[in-house]
Amino acid sequence: MGDLEEVAMMRRQGVLTAVVGLGVSMLLNGCSDNSLEDTTVPAPTTETSVTSEPVATSEPPADEAETTTARPELSAEEQDQADIEETLLAFDEALVDALTGQESIEGIYPYSRDTARDQWVTQVMAYDAQGVTFSGVTDMEILEISIEGGTADVVGCRDVSALEAVNSDGESIITDVRLDQSVQDFLLERDASAELGWYVVSDVSRNEPCDG
Repeated sequence: MGDLEEVAMMRRQGVLTAVVGLGVSMLLNGCSDNSLEDTTVPAPTTETSVTSEPVATSEPPADEAETTTARPELSAEEQDQADIEETLLAFDEALVDALTGQESIEGIYPYSRDTARDQWVTQVMAYDAQGVTFSGVTDMEILEISIEGGTADVVGCRDVSALEAVNSDGESIITDVRLDQSVQDFLLERDASAELGWYVVSDVSRNEPCDG
């Protein structure tokens, strides 16, 4: 065999070996197209950075929402007048509560002392002993306040038109000559131990109509 034939034979053997090798590789690994189709590729994910932004609200800030109107400043005299009026109204309300049996007569103690307290304690005890029963309400209007040092003279109008009184037999003891609205003279004294800084020490009726 010549050299040329020998070289040609070797080439043929090399091609055959390559073809056989390719066939074995395909059997082991399968078809490349099918392998791509059967392989599940996870979908790409994108990490998004989310920044929480404040939610708009129509409510005003707490300091604005809770803003309250400050009470106007009062002069010393105006404050005294306000305290005196409040004392008298509280005294009258406590007195009516005692007369109608809703509260004890001791309810007037934070607002009165001396004659004003003693006379009403005695009067209420007398009504109870006699079997007199009261019902209804009264009204007090402050007409004048005059302050001098630690004392105050006050003129008021007490309205008892809505106050009824009956005896133990249930009969009214209100007479026709009763004044439904009468002028009252009060004397108050300044005292730090009082509920509102003032005590009613005298409560006297003029037995005069308020509109007289």
